[in-house]
Amino acid sequence: MVGRTQQTVSHEDLMRFLDGEVTPEERAAIEGRLEASSELRRKFAIFRSMKADFRDLSFAPQDGDSVWDRIRTRISMPVGWGLTIAGFVGWSAYGIWTFVKSPSAIAVKLAAGAVVIGIMVLLAQVIWDRYHEYGSDPYRNVHR
Repeated sequence: MVGRTQQTVSHEDLMRFLDGEVTPEERAAIEGRLEASSELRRKFAIFRSMKADFRDLSFAPQDGDSVWDRIRTRISMPVGWGLTIAGFVGWSAYGIWTFVKSPSAIAVKLAAGAVVIGIMVLLAQVIWDRYHEYGSDPYRNVHR
């Protein structure tokens, strides 16, 4: 390294110098080359800036993306949706059975059935539209 430093300082040597991994002789030789070469000082400034940028990087999960969020996504949410759907189906079946067996007039049953079916059709249409829009939504991954 010492003989080579008199001619040129490699990128690896600059990084070792920046990290404090050079011997005192190598340090003196590189400092001498830095004083003599503006191009070498420019490269050194770039490396120092890159080192600072890398030091500031965080590889920790962002925006609450923790292990528990992944567990919730893979376990809790499917279980919750499954129980919700099962409960809704059971409740709906009981409601329909009770509705059919009630002594109300057929006209009242048809009117109430039309309202419920209309609401269900509208809800299904909104869900269908949101499902198709989700795939092409340009703001899907934008977070505040």
